[in-house]
Amino acid sequence: MPARVAGAKIRRAARLLLFRSGARPGVKGWELVKALGGDYLEVVKALNAALEQLGLEVVAVDEEGRRLRMEGDLRRALFLVVLKEPPTIEEAKTSGWRIDDLAVLAASLLYLLARGGSAPRSELASVLKAKFKGPRLGYALERLIRLGYLEEDGEQVKIGWRSRVEIDLDKLVGVSGLSPPPRGEPG
Repeated sequence: MPARVAGAKIRRAARLLLFRSGARPGVKGWELVKALGGDYLEVVKALNAALEQLGLEVVAVDEEGRRLRMEGDLRRALFLVVLKEPPTIEEAKTSGWRIDDLAVLAASLLYLLARGGSAPRSELASVLKAKFKGPRLGYALERLIRLGYLEEDGEQVKIGWRSRVEIDLDKLVGVSGLSPPPRGEPG
């Protein structure tokens, strides 16, 4: 349980984290230190306690999108508010996502996971074209790259930092049936 933190600091932290100020979501740790003071981690922990009732949580991630523990020096980390559970279809629709874009994201992530995390862009595009019809496919792929859910590295497409932060990739693979069944259970 975090130490008692002033309500004004919690409100300020919520405003910083919930309202996007640039193209990339989140707030750097050093920005939180500047706005909230040296006890910024205690403020974030108190905010987390309040957000838990709403099904949200604040996470700290490194440049690669790996989650970090809420301890130590996190001034270089990126702090984001994420959903604790996957959104419903209705929630995803009202947040600006099209169902076909979500399907392209899921198929892309599953394909990239099966290929060790990256694949040539042309190969990914041909797999997606076999599954999804229509002119929106190129736009959807570009949007996923622009938003950070996928990343381009030359001709390779990789799983993006936002996918690692916002999506439970283990659960995605488990739901898809690609993960092996637990030992002792029939496959």
